[in-house]
Amino acid sequence: MPDFAAFQEQLAAITSCVLKISHAMGGDSALADNLPGWTDLKDKPRQVLVHEGRICLVCVLFGPSGAGKSTLFKLLTTIDVPSGERRRPMTHNCAVAVPAPLQGVVDVTRLFPGHSMLPLTDVEMLKDAQRSGDELFYAYYEENDTASAWLVLADVPDFNTVVRRNWSKAEKMLGRAETVVFVVYPEAYKDEAVIDQLLKCASKAGHLAYLVTKLPPEDAADTAREIWQDVLDHARHAPEFQRLRSDGGSIADFLDNAAVYYSPRNSSPALSDVKPLNPTTPDFRSLLKGQDAAAIYWSNLLEVSEQGIASAARLSQQAVDLIRELEDKRRRAEQRITDIGARIAGSQFPAGELVELIISTVKESRPRWLRTVTLPFAMGARMFLSVRKLIAKFRKTDRNAILKERQHLERQRLDDAVEVLLEWWRVDFPSEAATGLLQAGRCRTAAQQFRQQELPRVRGDWKEAMRGDVREWAGKHPWFGSLIGTLSEMLVLFGGAALVLDLAISGGIFGAVGQLGIAGAAGAGSIGAGTVMKMFEELKLKEILIKADASWRDQRSAELAAHLREHLAFPLFLQSWTQTMNTLNEAQPKQCLLACQNVRDQWMSKTRH
Repeated sequence: MPDFAAFQEQLAAITSCVLKISHAMGGDSALADNLPGWTDLKDKPRQVLVHEGRICLVCVLFGPSGAGKSTLFKLLTTIDVPSGERRRPMTHNCAVAVPAPLQGVVDVTRLFPGHSMLPLTDVEMLKDAQRSGDELFYAYYEENDTASAWLVLADVPDFNTVVRRNWSKAEKMLGRAETVVFVVYPEAYKDEAVIDQLLKCASKAGHLAYLVTKLPPEDAADTAREIWQDVLDHARHAPEFQRLRSDGGSIADFLDNAAVYYSPRNSSPALSDVKPLNPTTPDFRSLLKGQDAAAIYWSNLLEVSEQGIASAARLSQQAVDLIRELEDKRRRAEQRITDIGARIAGSQFPAGELVELIISTVKESRPRWLRTVTLPFAMGARMFLSVRKLIAKFRKTDRNAILKERQHLERQRLDDAVEVLLEWWRVDFPSEAATGLLQAGRCRTAAQQFRQQELPRVRGDWKEAMRGDVREWAGKHPWFGSLIGTLSEMLVLFGGAALVLDLAISGGIFGAVGQLGIAGAAGAGSIGAGTVMKMFEELKLKEILIKADASWRDQRSAELAAHLREHLAFPLFLQSWTQTMNTLNEAQPKQCLLACQNVRDQWMSKTRH
């Protein structure tokens, strides 16, 4: 006996993941329209009930009035239900026979979800035509054999009478049945209503047995074979039978694999009268209650689940791919932000703040200098004259074009950068630009809102990191303390801490000059940057200048990138992408994909019969 409970547990975990994944990907609960096999995957395994190692299988007797369904129902269960031999229809409601050992053990409402279950205390209940279509009458019958399956047998109203309400009651049971026994007799098998209902049965049934009753005893097998061949010929040519079932196969192909039985007309019918048409077909009792029933059901359960598992795996893979795609998009968008932050930070240098830092640090070291016995005044004097000449040279440059107020400069640079960033992103992500988060109107709104934000403050970390280097410099060159006046003059020249050197004087931050800090600007021919570099070189402070420039650019580029990320990218698209990725990751599509593969490897790669 297959381990139905383990199979159920695995599929329940998969279906739970699929619902979460679909929701995360913007889907809704109507997965049946989008995922082939989803309904069977979700509903069929949930209805598997096992007691004492035996599975509970629901079989529905389906057929036209007068075919002998009620007789067959009585032969299998000993429960007498109204027969339509004389007046039709006699039965207006569905009756279900449940093995007595299941009483008090298996909840009949779990066997037939969606129905109102009522005990069958009087067969007259089945004749009441005014009853609701949701009501289902049940009775227990004695089960004395040691079959492999518990047979839960349902008898439904005739579908080919004038009472059309009975048709819907009969059809409603199709969705629940593991096996449908379609019972016909020679005079009615090709009636339009019978063919129509066979089509419905074959499109929904997990397993179909076709039973031809009331055949002439002398040639019952031959007549049954002719009838069945005629039915198959019709199915192979009728367009409606070429439609696909939920398991992916055509209705005609499903019929071709049906188990076919026949029984002769008999005034005292017996279950032994029902014979298989082909020698490879299981005995009728075994088909319904024996090992063949469990094996057939297991095979069908795997078949109807297989397409759903394949759909679940595809959806999971789509989710994994979407996560990977969003991660890549986020990485690319972040790289653009990082690049812009670095360009803006590298296009300016707070030379005045650095000189201010050097002066304050040198002054802190004054007591040590005063204890120095000898000082090389000549060297200090020569250095003083050299730096004074450089200061004079710097004054002759266009200082208004070189020295800018930092906040004003950064605001201007950020405004320019926003337009460039948005254009980059729209080129990088064309689908988002066309119909998604980066549509032109949303970008304009986001740019306007970004410009209303305060600039991020500059932390003092980069200066604190330099104090140790300045102290070390002061310790190695104590006579430089005599140049405090010259340093103060430099501080005034640079506008103190309020102004910065504008290094991108050619083409802005997207031009050729000034994207790599003061050293890069000097190397590219910037007169202002080159003069400042020379000043610090004369003071033996070039190394400190280079380190300060790098420290400033690292810190400020990170601060500006964080500002762009928080106030532009995040509300515009990063928040949505991040939420989608988080929701998808919580749905665990990778684990679902692995679970689908495990189900295939454990169950579906094995022989099913």
